[in-house]
Amino acid sequence: MLHSKSKSTRLISFAIAVVFVFVSILASTESVSAATKLKVTAAKKTIYVGQTVKLKANRTVKWSVSKKKIAKLTKKKKKSVTVKGLKPGTVYVKAKAGKKIKKIKITVKAKTKAAPKKTISIVSSSGIIGIGETCSVTTVESGSSVSMDDVIFSSSDASVADVYYTGLVTGISPGTATITATYKNDKSVKASVDITVVATKAGTLTLKVDLSDETRYPAGEAVRVWLPVPQSDEQQSITSVKCDAPGARLTEDSAGGKQMYIEWGADAKPEDRVATLSYHLYRKAVIRDKNIESMEKGSVDSEAAKYLGESYWSGSLTSGIVKDTADEIVDAAGAQTFYQKAFAIYDWMCNNLVRTDDKTVIFGDVESILKGYRGEDGGRNAGSCMDMNSVFVALCRAEGIPARTKYGFRFTTLGPNCRAEFYLPGYGWVPADPALAIKQGRGLDSPAKLDHDVTWEKIKDKYWGNAEENWICVNMGRDIVLDPPQSIVTDEYLEVLNPAEDGISTINLFMFPYGEYGDQYIPCQNSKNFKYEYSFEEENPLDCGC
Repeated sequence: MLHSKSKSTRLISFAIAVVFVFVSILASTESVSAATKLKVTAAKKTIYVGQTVKLKANRTVKWSVSKKKIAKLTKKKKKSVTVKGLKPGTVYVKAKAGKKIKKIKITVKAKTKAAPKKTISIVSSSGIIGIGETCSVTTVESGSSVSMDDVIFSSSDASVADVYYTGLVTGISPGTATITATYKNDKSVKASVDITVVATKAGTLTLKVDLSDETRYPAGEAVRVWLPVPQSDEQQSITSVKCDAPGARLTEDSAGGKQMYIEWGADAKPEDRVATLSYHLYRKAVIRDKNIESMEKGSVDSEAAKYLGESYWSGSLTSGIVKDTADEIVDAAGAQTFYQKAFAIYDWMCNNLVRTDDKTVIFGDVESILKGYRGEDGGRNAGSCMDMNSVFVALCRAEGIPARTKYGFRFTTLGPNCRAEFYLPGYGWVPADPALAIKQGRGLDSPAKLDHDVTWEKIKDKYWGNAEENWICVNMGRDIVLDPPQSIVTDEYLEVLNPAEDGISTINLFMFPYGEYGDQYIPCQNSKNFKYEYSFEEENPLDCGC
């Protein structure tokens, strides 16, 4: 019985073993079948010309492409390949492993041109403004203006220059601010421009004239007075001109300057011969553009050419000591352009001429100054501000550079002073003040030459192309005939007047009030003879309405 049971157990065990073997064989067969199935994957099946896509296989394969002009295969490996699009079309990339083949369809499309990124530019009506002064900025896209509704304006420093939503920029304090225009719908689209705000002075200037001294100017003679009236230009604005003298009228002299003419008849009471002239002024500093030399272009226009002629005291500008000196200066400097020649003259004057404040030296006698420098008889190697700037003007004109002297005064200290400037084609008028440079850098009555040092070079640079804001120009003429004409005078007054020609003498310059008692000139620089007084009431330029 036990033997029979043991035999049955053995049969059952054998059967189980057979089943196990069969199952194992079947599983192994299925595993081999799964391993032989070829799979190929692609990250994408549409590419553009020039783009690539990588294909991967699950086993070692041979790669090929159906149309080699449409796409090519690169970076071939056993289980991967890179497909690069060459031209628009459709290709099949074939992967072959033994008898197994897998095809992947790849579409190559033409490149699409990306829409150009929107760009704008910004322009300003002026790059330099004064305090309280305004300029406008506008934006442009592809040659056409951009609506203000599409952009937002901002300032990098609103304490220097503030900008309104319309693009109106107002100067607040000296400095430079960047004005930026940004597209509302795309903050990455923007453009900027720098606006420089220069120092500014504003206020009311008053001139009081008093010729009521009966002991000096008794009744019975007519008294005539011409008071210089400034004109507006790029650096100054003159408004609200008023005069309280009965019958006073604004006239124009032969050089184009303005004056308030007042006349008291022979029957006027001496005590009535008083008058007050006032006007509002706004003056801003001038800062030399750092690119000024490269901005020179074109030729002298007809308006600037008016400032190329000789004056009574300039001497000949075509031959003689003035022309010779000018030629020597520019030749020694190797100067070629207007700018280079003018600077060579300025630099030579700063280093070689002598400044004095002798109030009797007011001719502007250029030949005499240059003779003094050369040590020739009849010369004087010293000059006032008027003399120094007259030399600069004459030497520039001798080289064909328009130049002029501007007569005026510092209205904050009320001290008379004149300046010079030359014309640079393509840029405009450029200030230059060798007289003040010499005075501040070397002092009065100093030796003809000093060694250069850093301080001296900085002083010369300060008065080249730059001008302060507390100075006003009242007239620019030489050899002037007033309106109505002044009387003929004798040679004893040559300190101010030039000899009579064609029946009338001309005024050398018109920086001070000019007066006559009867037909005799009243020396204008002597307050005992001609009593007048300037006063200035300053105001905030932001409040002046400029």
